[in-house]
Amino acid sequence: MRKSSEVELYLINIQIGCILRLARLRQKLSQHALGLKLEYNSTMIGRIERAESVSGWDKIFSISKCLNVNYSELFILKNRDSLNLIIEESFKLEEKLTKEKTEYYNFLRKTIDKKFDLLEQEKSQ
Repeated sequence: MRKSSEVELYLINIQIGCILRLARLRQKLSQHALGLKLEYNSTMIGRIERAESVSGWDKIFSISKCLNVNYSELFILKNRDSLNLIIEESFKLEEKLTKEKTEYYNFLRKTIDKKFDLLEQEKSQ
């Protein structure tokens, strides 16, 4: 079995947050409202969406179930273009687009591009 690289795991963590954020935005739920439904703190929801920490599978499972997201597909790394499309759709669905959120989405795009470049370098070695 092939060992996952740190870059690949980092990208999967970002992907999980992006997919869950998009599902939440499609349902027009705030982080607070989702947190209330699950009896989780909205700060924890935000940390998962921003991939600020690696969350336990149980929390990710609960959130994905609540948002009707296929849990197992969260862990299969999508390609760069697919992940960027998820980010673009999330950006368009944001109702309260602050300067900070805009900067975050720009940072996220750049980070994903850098990490995919690193991943491609790893695979070519």
